[in-house]
Amino acid sequence: MTYTDAVQVIRDAITAATGIPTARVLQPGFTDGPLPLAHVSLVQTQPGDYDRDETISISIYAKTPASPADVGASALADQIEGALSVRPVVGSSGWVDEAEVDSLLGVQPYFEAVEVVHMTVTVTHRPISE
Repeated sequence: MTYTDAVQVIRDAITAATGIPTARVLQPGFTDGPLPLAHVSLVQTQPGDYDRDETISISIYAKTPASPADVGASALADQIEGALSVRPVVGSSGWVDEAEVDSLLGVQPYFEAVEVVHMTVTVTHRPISE
């Protein structure tokens, strides 16, 4: 069976909802910009009889807000959580049946004026071909 690339669908949905770029792999010096940035990666795959559940990690890196008008990592995480609550989750590369946020941690300082929020999501999807 062939399945949709769930990581890419989630990346597409994040960019559509927030306008921020995403990456599968963080490059050295990524905190120099552009920020904000969402790091999206596959943690594990749980095959079922037909559906597949995949645990995906999302880390949102942003400059620590210096004024009320600035958007930080926590506000972006809330936007992402809202975008993933829609069923199905659709991206330019395909769709998945459901994306449920399992955990959403608070803001942590990362490096200098950069902060990060981590979240994990369980994505459920069916095969696109047999």
